[in-house]
Amino acid sequence: MTTAALVHVVVSGLATGSIYALMALSLVIVYNATRTLNFAQGEMLMVSTFAGWTVYAHVKLPLVVVMLIAVAAAALLGWLIERVIIRHAIAATHFDLLIITLGLSLVLRAAAGLAWTHDEFPFPSFFGTRPIALGPVRLAPVSLGIVGASLTLMLGLWALFTRTRLGRAMRAVAQNQRAARLVGISVERVYAASWVLASVVGAIAGVLIAPVIFLSSQMGFVTINGFIAAVLGGFGSMPGAVVGGMLLGVIENLAPLYLPSSIKHSVPFLMLIAILLIRPAGVLGRVTRPKV
Repeated sequence: MTTAALVHVVVSGLATGSIYALMALSLVIVYNATRTLNFAQGEMLMVSTFAGWTVYAHVKLPLVVVMLIAVAAAALLGWLIERVIIRHAIAATHFDLLIITLGLSLVLRAAAGLAWTHDEFPFPSFFGTRPIALGPVRLAPVSLGIVGASLTLMLGLWALFTRTRLGRAMRAVAQNQRAARLVGISVERVYAASWVLASVVGAIAGVLIAPVIFLSSQMGFVTINGFIAAVLGGFGSMPGAVVGGMLLGVIENLAPLYLPSSIKHSVPFLMLIAILLIRPAGVLGRVTRPKV
């Protein structure tokens, strides 16, 4: 394989990994604040992307407006789920909440099938189709666009968590909810904000990936790879979610070059097994031991 072809595959892997990283971040945001593993995140992404596509199909609004509509729909959906379902189950165990989110994912997928059918629909892309030439290397604009947009969003999340009052409150709740209450932080508001923020991140990921994989009621399954990316990086670590997503995307794209092509869909699970055997805490995770 030539160097140019290898660079093309790696960049495509980084684009795929960027989506996995965003999904991992959305899972980690909710988990850090509420200790809830939201397996309905992919279906929330799918429903919000469908909301933007529906407006585009009927009104032909600019794509920026379509993304804003998808983001608004995601924020509303995230707030409703937290307020109507999750908050009323706040006394439930983590396992109970996991089952609730799994059930919610099935309900949202079925509802999307009733509203939009289970067919695949083309989604407009923000980026062109003409390859960009960098010397002998030809790169797809959609790959560069996804990487650039994802990194910009990740930088925005970093600024939110480190430079804003809301971000500091979310970090405080993630570390110790009781101490956060004692200093006047509304834990319930942080819960709602975390669900809204995670939904918004997922919606942006959905709008970015929909032109590549087509819009359908099944696109929510990308959450599985997002979860694996979060585990690879160290579940609960936001830098780890980014590293895990990028690593998973690149290896997933490189594997068919050196191994049978049919192995591509097994790569995430093989990596999950490997990281759990070798380093259960993840690449950037740390093992915490309880203190008496």
